[in-house]
Amino acid sequence: MSALPTPFTDGGHDASSGVGRFIDLLHRTIGLDAESIGANSVSRAVHERYHAWRSEQGDTLDDYYRAVMQDPARMQELIEAVVVPETWFFRDPEAFAALARLARVRLHERPAKPVRVLSAPCSTGEEAYSIAMALIEAGMPADRFTIDAIDVSERALAVARRAHYGRNAFRGRMLDFRERHFRAADGGWQLDAAVAQSVRFTQANLLQLDTHAFERFDFILCRNVLIYFDRDTQCAVLRVLDGLLADGGTLFVGPAETGLLMREGMSSANIPLAFAFNRPERASANVFSGAWPNVPVATSPKPPPKSAFVLPAWASAPLVQPAPQVRKPVAQQRVQPEPADSLAHAHTLADAGQLDAAAHAARAYVSAHPSNADAYYLLGIIADARGDRQESRGHYRRALYLDPAHREALTHLAALLTLDGDESGARLLIARAERVTGSTR
Repeated sequence: MSALPTPFTDGGHDASSGVGRFIDLLHRTIGLDAESIGANSVSRAVHERYHAWRSEQGDTLDDYYRAVMQDPARMQELIEAVVVPETWFFRDPEAFAALARLARVRLHERPAKPVRVLSAPCSTGEEAYSIAMALIEAGMPADRFTIDAIDVSERALAVARRAHYGRNAFRGRMLDFRERHFRAADGGWQLDAAVAQSVRFTQANLLQLDTHAFERFDFILCRNVLIYFDRDTQCAVLRVLDGLLADGGTLFVGPAETGLLMREGMSSANIPLAFAFNRPERASANVFSGAWPNVPVATSPKPPPKSAFVLPAWASAPLVQPAPQVRKPVAQQRVQPEPADSLAHAHTLADAGQLDAAAHAARAYVSAHPSNADAYYLLGIIADARGDRQESRGHYRRALYLDPAHREALTHLAALLTLDGDESGARLLIARAERVTGSTR
């Protein structure tokens, strides 16, 4: 049978308009906002699955739509065609460093109760296993934490459970963790069983979770998924997360999602580049009604002394280290804010959700240091958080002009190109990033 034309035909009639009902169905089922990945991408996925179904037993697009509605397996196949995993180990490493520190504090406060962590959605498992490695390297025994990981894609979960990964899963400048926790096997790397067994994977739809079926989690990583939802679905997901997150818990999101959390009343944990937010204390259970509870946020506990916790090697230092401070007697100590013209100050503002002020501070820094690639990279992150992809692309490209080996700018720009449908451009950037990684090992 010949390939289907585009727009594909339905019994001799133009059926391109028929794709709209599939878009609506995917929105109702998994919350996908087609505009976030491009309606053409959804159309191609429908095209692909319809063509495969018609070659087996079907006829018209109407018949295929009825089959999808009536057969959960067909619906799952369509979801698998739309959901394209894009993740890697220790993506935004500061988030995992922060999680490890906070988990140690949580365990110290409640030594009899294991720390509970959720990765949702977990895609092909890199994030969940990164959590496990971070906690293990922070010195936490395996019986003192639990990690649950959920995703709507059975295909992605099969990859996660196998725990065997190729080069694309290892990005960034620091790859020592691969030497410690993986062994070379079958052209890739196999994760140690001790790490793999610390994560429990479950197929589940985030929008359809029964939050009462879970004990609340101390930490939830829901990163780089809210950007694919429209406003109503984002609020629905936040209600689910509200029911899953424990009092005083911490929610980690992606860099482009920080503005949404600030608008919904979450309080930034003020950890540079971790994109972490604190859970307000509840007046009662399940009080979310379109906005986060407007109550005071409990003060975050102080981290343990340096001697009690040492960052693992994979946790890269902030882009700009603040100048060391001389310790004064307690009576003389004063909080010393970062200089207003420093890049660290811009980072602090961005992490607190003060995006306009952060952009102003970063631009001021660029004016004084026009050849600093990290400053342009930060401007790209801020533009991402504002949802301005065109501006963020420009900043990432400027960072790469100044530093062609800037690993983070390469990977973030690749992610943007993927969202824009430029898969070939994204692959080229990933290949460049892999060469950079190889040269720094």
